Amino acid sequence: MKIRIDFVTNSSSASFVLTAREEVLDIKIDNFTKMGKPGVVQLLKFVKDELKREGNKVSIGGEEYYFTVKEFRLGKTLILNGEVDPEAVSETDFSQFSDDEMWGLINWIAVRGKSEDLYGVGATQITDITNCSCGHIPG
Repeated sequence: MKIRIDFVTNSSSASFVLTAREEVLDIKIDNFTKMGKPGVVQLLKFVKDELKREGNKVSIGGEEYYFTVKEFRLGKTLILNGEVDPEAVSETDFSQFSDDEMWGLINWIAVRGKSEDLYGVGATQITDITNCSCGHIPG
């Protein structure tokens, strides 16, 4: 499935910081498992595993957080498995998704400003648009 993100340019990207507390993710995973929301459970488990594997750990206010910086595409068509309705993340089975497809889904969620759909994972843009061919100067 191709998903169009409504940006003027088709060659931009920006860096995002993804942050999460392991305890919060564990609670969210447990709650969504009980609610029968496999898509959210799979998405959160993927993010948790990736943050622990490739991210960094930092202490803020005495609490430990994982974080990583990811570059996400802006304004490009994102390719997802043809069976996926990106508006129905909670009911979707992502078990056959590759890591690249999962990051593509996270890219799509974060870029459209719906990081609340990541349930306990913060996604904050930290760079201006780069490689913009749209004639717009960020800032």
